[in-house]
Amino acid sequence: MKLLNTVKMGTIRKTRCRVHYTWLLVILLIPWTVSTHYSTETSLVTRVLLGLATAFLFFITVCLREIILLLLAVYKGIAIKTVTIFAFGGLIQPDYETTSPSRQILLAVSGMLLNLIITGIFYFAHLVFGNDSPDTVGIPLNWLAFFYFTLSLVHIIPAYPLEGGRIFRSILWIATNNIKRATRIAGFTGWAAGFLIMAGGILLAVFTSELFAGLFFAGLGLILQNAATHGIRHIKQITEPTPPEPPSTPPVENERVILPPEEEILVQFPEKSPSQEYH
Repeated sequence: MKLLNTVKMGTIRKTRCRVHYTWLLVILLIPWTVSTHYSTETSLVTRVLLGLATAFLFFITVCLREIILLLLAVYKGIAIKTVTIFAFGGLIQPDYETTSPSRQILLAVSGMLLNLIITGIFYFAHLVFGNDSPDTVGIPLNWLAFFYFTLSLVHIIPAYPLEGGRIFRSILWIATNNIKRATRIAGFTGWAAGFLIMAGGILLAVFTSELFAGLFFAGLGLILQNAATHGIRHIKQITEPTPPEPPSTPPVENERVILPPEEEILVQFPEKSPSQEYH
């Protein structure tokens, strides 16, 4: 089924890679948020360009993160059908006949570690290059380090398809022995968590002075809701392996039945006497 809410990027090792339309929201929010951290002495064009460059760098790191997880899955023998790139990460759709709960937990933990590694890289780059050019490089690197650190905390939430939610789904998969049921339960948890985050962000933006923080969490909740809905709809395409049918008895052909030869029955008649012969 062709997904109308995604755009195809390409194919990597027979895996279709797509970008979800919620990235349009990210492309608007990131430049707006980054540009507000500059002083008015910086021209508007420079602020917008630096904001767009930050959004592009964030998109590249998310894609690289998913490529690493894809290669790890292939190395572990998991066949991946599609990868849908969301702002918080990717939604990997494996062939469930080639995976298991333990392998899904391994991928989820690897995703959490990658978030922390990327956070450390951006923060280290901010310490090295940020002091030399705070008005150009320092602010974007500081913002990316802060965002990835926040993203690392968000992924702990047991809400599918976040990494914590994928671990939660794997536990349900073990308990119920049913991947569809586990995905529905974990997906509903993700949808509810996205709704609460979005509602909290709206309240934060309306009733406090933290407008950008409120918009950030409202956008994150909206993206999480869309990703959870996307994951729930995908389970309809899962074909669970059916148990093998018992071997059927082949039809009996017309066989020649060889019966044992009948025994020859000898009937002895009494011999006639000479007197009876001419009687």
